Parts: sequence; C-alpha cells; structure tokens
Amino acid sequence: MYVEKENKVQIFINKKEMPYSHQNMARAINSFLPYLTNNDLTELGQDILDLMDHREKKEAESKLEVEKHSWPYPDTINKQTQHDDT
Repeated sequence: MYVEKENKVQIFINKKEMPYSHQNMARAINSFLPYLTNNDLTELGQDILDLMDHREKKEAESKLEVEKHSWPYPDTINKQTQHDDT
C-alpha cells in the first residue's frame, strides 16, 4: 500500500531559514519569477485568477449564510414589520 509522505516545506532567504509569514512566502515566490518561462507565467497567472474567482464565490456564499443566521432572521422580517405597524 502506498502512503503519501507529508511534504516538509522550508523557506530559505540568503541561506538562512526564515519563519513562515506572508511576507517571507511572497519574497520566496517572487525570487523564482525571473526564472520562469512565459508559458509558466501565463499558467501561473491563470491559476491565480482561478483561485481569486473561487475565493470570491466562497466569500459571497459565506455572506449569504451569515445573512440567513443574523438578526433579523429572514423568516421574521415580515413578522417584525407587522409588529412594528401595530
């Protein structure tokens, strides 16, 4: 049976291991960009656009979910309006 090994990812900048942070990850990624081909950059750009699109959809779904579970609850809006009118 094949058991996939967990990858150990380390960030080195100037031969020094750096802690994980947004800034260090961005620096490490940016340092590789000059070595990529135009096709690599095109593919990477499309992957980034796909990821952003996916995140935007999930964020929109999340906002709808929050609205469903926030006061006033959708099923009480009419009841609340009727109560306020009396």
